[in-house]
Amino acid sequence: MAGMRGTRWTGLTGLLVLTVVTGCTGTGAESTELPARAVSLPAEVRGLGPAVLAVPVADDRRTDLVGLLAVERFGDDLAGQQLARRHAEVAFGDPRYPTVARGLGDDRRDALLVDGRLREITLPDHVFARRATGVGDTLTVTASRCLAVTGDGTITQPAVESSCTIARGGVVWRDRSEDRYGAIDLATGAASRAIALPSHPIAASPDGRYLAALTTDRPRQLVIADTRTGRTEPTVTVSGTDVPGVFTKDGFAVLHRVGNVRTISLVTPDKDVRTLLTPVGEVAFAPDGRRALVIDTRSGTGRIAVLDLQTGTVTPVVDGGADRSGTQLPPVTGAVTATASGDTALVVELAAGPDTGLRAPRPSRTWSVRLSTATATSHPNTPEAAAVRVLEHDAPPANATAVTALSFRPDGTTLTLSPDGTVTSAPPTATPRATLGHGAVLHTLTDDNGNERADRLLVTDASGNRTEVPTGAGPDQRVDTVLLTPDTEHLLISLRATRGGQKPGNLDAVVIVRRDGTGKPVTIYQGAILASLGITPTDSPQ
Repeated sequence: MAGMRGTRWTGLTGLLVLTVVTGCTGTGAESTELPARAVSLPAEVRGLGPAVLAVPVADDRRTDLVGLLAVERFGDDLAGQQLARRHAEVAFGDPRYPTVARGLGDDRRDALLVDGRLREITLPDHVFARRATGVGDTLTVTASRCLAVTGDGTITQPAVESSCTIARGGVVWRDRSEDRYGAIDLATGAASRAIALPSHPIAASPDGRYLAALTTDRPRQLVIADTRTGRTEPTVTVSGTDVPGVFTKDGFAVLHRVGNVRTISLVTPDKDVRTLLTPVGEVAFAPDGRRALVIDTRSGTGRIAVLDLQTGTVTPVVDGGADRSGTQLPPVTGAVTATASGDTALVVELAAGPDTGLRAPRPSRTWSVRLSTATATSHPNTPEAAAVRVLEHDAPPANATAVTALSFRPDGTTLTLSPDGTVTSAPPTATPRATLGHGAVLHTLTDDNGNERADRLLVTDASGNRTEVPTGAGPDQRVDTVLLTPDTEHLLISLRATRGGQKPGNLDAVVIVRRDGTGKPVTIYQGAILASLGITPTDSPQ
């Protein structure tokens, strides 16, 4: 799903959809009748509940059937299990989020998969159930022939010929037959009506009512659209198509220029424009639209501050350390780069250097800033750099597994920022992908040729630990999903064939490995795809 941006459980925060290509399996599946449980779940793995597995189905007439098996607890034996569905098209994604399966062939029963359970539902006509993305605590959307699926079984189809994409802050749906756009309410899954816009929206409000787009004529203008009334109002002039901004409670906060002065304005659906801060230097908007980290330059000196996007109040950031609590941070005199996630921003200042035209590395200072309190914590041992850039990964809105990062050049070191405020450091060979919760961040690794590896992953934490974790993937496999088990000691990894379609095959496997990297990956299921997973309290009997 192009442009997708953002947990369900506080004890299981860490699913990641990867496209790490490499792999031949070392599982010895050639001698196994598939699907099968390779071994029972190790006793020390706690908290995994019921599960639904997509499996290949043997049939005398055809070889492409996909069935569904439901087990009472992840790790149960598959021998003797009866198929819950014999022929289905499954919308695969994060197994913690609700998804759907469309009944096909002789078994026309549709299904809702949620928390490891299968429920009877009837899907709308003309549905493609192939890939799903969780966008809220209990909301999932599919891409082509868009559906919004909630955990209670509410299914919304905005239009027959529709597609869904993630925009900044929300979900946009497009009526392809009329080339009109609407949005999805992230709380209920309800779809707004579609309206005409000059271009594909760059942002959507979480309640699905408002959209932000850009005019195509130059100079471009920001358009705020109200899907309830159909009004589409051009507002401020912007530069380019990458327009920094975010929907707030009262409108759209946007960074733009008034004359030659960088300005943050709040633009309302009624075309009102209210200046929040001018002039301003670096800006990092918090995803929830409440605050922004800013460099306040009104006095002629750059000061790190927090801007309230509703009131316009500017609060200088103070040192939150034990020794200097309440002391305002010193002015910044060098180049500043910032990014925000959750209620925290990560700020790097590169020391000013002589203007020689050479991008020589310079000393840097880094702070993590809690936006709600405007307090900063200095991050130690940041590398010298010639430049710092923001690495943002597409993630669903409100997704607590999303991370953003700052990359130091030419060294290649990255500092990651998770929505819970955790800051970790990773080496140049690692690319941050998602937070696992509990202060840990998951990364993919590259080999000496710069290609992503599937045989190992990297886990970092706020204490500076870096642990390589084997996945068990071979040269014909890729890592598809990774999640931290509720006991926080293991990773549950789904492997898929590097080349292949939706149908499960002998290269599909679900494995368990210790998070600390010790021991070998243990294959639990071979020839099956984990489609849905429930969680049980970790203190309950296993």
